[in-house]
Amino acid sequence: MVSARTTDETRTRALQALVTRGTLSPEQARAVEDALREAEGDGSSARWTEIVGFVGGGLVFAGAVALVAASWEDLDRLLRAGLLLVVAVLSGLGGIAAVSGRLLRREPVPDTRRRVGGTLFVLTAVTAAMALGVALEPDTLTAPALLGLVLAAAGYVAAPTAVGLLSCGAFSVWALWSAMEAVGLIENEMLPYGLATLALGLVWGALALWRRLPNQRTGLTVSAAFTLFGAQAPLFDGDRYALLAYALTTAVAVLYLAVYRWWRVWVLIVAGVVGITIAVPEAIWDWTDGAIGGALLLLVVGLVLLAASGLGILLHRGGPAADASRGPTGPTGGGLPAA
Repeated sequence: MVSARTTDETRTRALQALVTRGTLSPEQARAVEDALREAEGDGSSARWTEIVGFVGGGLVFAGAVALVAASWEDLDRLLRAGLLLVVAVLSGLGGIAAVSGRLLRREPVPDTRRRVGGTLFVLTAVTAAMALGVALEPDTLTAPALLGLVLAAAGYVAAPTAVGLLSCGAFSVWALWSAMEAVGLIENEMLPYGLATLALGLVWGALALWRRLPNQRTGLTVSAAFTLFGAQAPLFDGDRYALLAYALTTAVAVLYLAVYRWWRVWVLIVAGVVGITIAVPEAIWDWTDGAIGGALLLLVVGLVLLAASGLGILLHRGGPAADASRGPTGPTGGGLPAA
C-alpha cells in the first residue's frame, strides 16, 4: 500500500516539475496542492464515517437478532412474520431516504449514500422474503423467493451496488429451485435443475454484457458461477450424464473465451480457464476409469491449466486494445462502479 507520505512527495515533485517547465506558476502549484490535500482529507473522513456507520448498523442489527432469537420460539407464527415485516419496512424507508434525490429528482447521489441505500434495500428484500416464508410455513418457498427477487431487483435499480446484484443472483437461483421443486422436476435427478441453472447463467451474462449493468464484473461473476455449476450438475446423477457434463462445461468455457474477444472483461477469461481446467481432467479420469494415479492426474491438471492460461494470454494479446473494446465495464457517470 502506498503511504500518504509517499503520495505527498510524489505529488510535490510532479507540481515542481510543472513549475520548472513553466506550465504552472508557483502560486498555482501551491493552490493545486492545497486543493488536493483538502479533497483527500474530505474523502478519508467520509470513508471512515461510512465504515463506522456500517459497523454501528451491523452491531445494532446483530443485537436485535440476538434479542429476538432468545424469545423466537415463544412467539407465534404471525408475530414472527410481523417482526420481520417491520424490519423490512424500516429498512426500505431508510433506503428510500438515502437515495431520495435519485428516486424523486433523478439527481446523482454520492457513492456513500448509494452504498448505504443499496445495503438497506438488500436487507429489505431478505427480511420481506423471510417474513412471507414464516407466514406461509411450511406450504411453499416459491412465493418468498419471488418476492425477494422482485424487491432485490427494485432495490438494485434504485441504488446499484455489487451487494445488491449478488442478492439478485441469490434470489434468482433460489426462486428457480423452489419453482422446479414445486412442480416436481427435481425429485429424482439434478439434470433438469442443472440445465435450467445453466440457462439462467446465460441470461445473467447477456444482461451484464448487452444491458451494460453498472456492476458488470459482478454480473458476469454470477453468470460464470451459474453456468459452470449448471454444466457440472449432471454429475450429481452419477455416470449416466457424465459425457453431457464434460461437453457442457467445455462448451461454456469455450463460449466465455470466445466472448472475451469482443468484451475485454477479465471475469470472462477466468471463467473460460476454470471451465477447461475442470472439464478436461474430469474427462480423462473418467475415460481411463481412474487408471491414472493421483500424481499423474495432478500433472494433467497442471498441464491443462498452463495450456488454458496460455490460450487466455493469446486471446488477450490478439484482440483489440482494452481502451477500444466494445465492452465497457460500466457507465462512468453518476459515480457507479464497474465491480
